[in-house]
Amino acid sequence: MVNPAFVFLPLYLYPYNASSWSAVTTAVAANPSLRFQVVVAPNLSNIYPDVNYQNAISGLNSFSNVQTLGYVPTSWANRAQTAVLGDVSDYAAWSNFTAANIAVQGIFFDEAPSLANTATLSYMKTISTYARTALGPGRGHITFNPGVVVDPLFYDMADSVIIFENSWAEFNTTFLSTMSWALLQKSTVVVHSFLGSDAMQANLINNITDANVTGLLITTSDGYTNTSSLWPQFCEELADKNNGGDLPSGDVIPASLKATPVLKTVPKAPAR
Repeated sequence: MVNPAFVFLPLYLYPYNASSWSAVTTAVAANPSLRFQVVVAPNLSNIYPDVNYQNAISGLNSFSNVQTLGYVPTSWANRAQTAVLGDVSDYAAWSNFTAANIAVQGIFFDEAPSLANTATLSYMKTISTYARTALGPGRGHITFNPGVVVDPLFYDMADSVIIFENSWAEFNTTFLSTMSWALLQKSTVVVHSFLGSDAMQANLINNITDANVTGLLITTSDGYTNTSSLWPQFCEELADKNNGGDLPSGDVIPASLKATPVLKTVPKAPAR
């Protein structure tokens, strides 16, 4: 693997108290060489998040190996651009907040379109360009989530593209062989509803990162309001993989789960 992989984590769990995100911060602290890209999704009706979010996001931002991204849905390029740009502007304003360090380092555009045409390309270019300008230097990381493989033209506008967001039962690595090494380097894979063992998770990490995919999440959960039951092992295994060599192999992925996947977006957005 040429480039070290990072953990991509949509964190849609409301931080009710100081320990709500402790599983995440514990893993971050335990794996200082592993990068974490964490999506936060507070209610933006008041621009600045409430005090619970302030404390929790500030805690994440205290780690040098964490990059926080603000959640913005696009409804597959059907949401009004004014609403999208308004959300981006709210996140951009967080850098001016003085009570806590809540500034995000980029934007996660969920429900991104997968069909490349004049309208969708123009839409995504407008909002991604605006986000980079609004957030300012060093805070303009852009992630698109179409949830499927998309036209390379979308990669010209984003730093990372989620090319798979679906259940483990729908996943195999076959589709990765259809993509160029360079595009895979800017791609993220999200596998939810994982039912395998820790050893099977290690094998899956090997298979995906060996293909040059740099962003990864494997979770036993079917959503993003709680962490995987194998979350500590996932983080440790990905960190070990980055440090060189394949992870120990054990159980293999059942043949029944190697059928050609049905690639489709499974939105796991919070209520807005």
